[in-house]
Amino acid sequence: MWGDELLDPVLVDHPRAHPVLVENTKYRESHCFLGLLGQHYGVPTENFGIAGGSLQSTVWNYLWWLEHEPTPQDCFVLIALTSADRHSFYNPNHQQYANDPPWHQYIHSAWVHSGAGNIKTEWVDMVKKHMVLTDCEKLFDLNYTQTVLFFDGQIQDTAGILQFNSMSPQKRMQRSSLLWPDLGLQLMFSKLPHRQHLLAPGGHPNVAGHDWIAKLLIPEIDRVILAE
Repeated sequence: MWGDELLDPVLVDHPRAHPVLVENTKYRESHCFLGLLGQHYGVPTENFGIAGGSLQSTVWNYLWWLEHEPTPQDCFVLIALTSADRHSFYNPNHQQYANDPPWHQYIHSAWVHSGAGNIKTEWVDMVKKHMVLTDCEKLFDLNYTQTVLFFDGQIQDTAGILQFNSMSPQKRMQRSSLLWPDLGLQLMFSKLPHRQHLLAPGGHPNVAGHDWIAKLLIPEIDRVILAE
């Protein structure tokens, strides 16, 4: 949901051109599918996604939002579930980028596995040992099940919740808040004949891809709103 690979064209020649730039935040958040949905419905949006995040960080971000949002019952919440084999570790001393939001106090395993060079060696060592000692399908099943059940139980605290898989689901779960229990957006894209026009070079949705996701979600959101 964060909007990786969405880079403002005016920043292409920036010496540190990257979607994480402060100067790129407005473009990224307005062109990702969440921003497009906000424009469609004429409502403000808040993007709590983070590049490389996990199911744990998704829950933690939601809990931070719930604690700080004065009227959660007026908010509609979208949860894009990532891969269940990702993990996040709380780091109270985290300081990655100048524009990191206050809720982002994590080290993500995806960063370590991709070889990010700005993570201290003790975190790299811990994440690798965690992977060697504990990673297995049972843990992934537990991670996914906990997350889906958690968000399914949060419906009463908001104006509505929809969760869906951005990547292939770890298992099939039938819950009223979970869209497309057998599918993830990644697989949906792979089946499109014109997918090459919807994806950025690194495989994330481009602007057209995010527009496709937004249009896919609009009838589902309308259905929940009307049901409420």
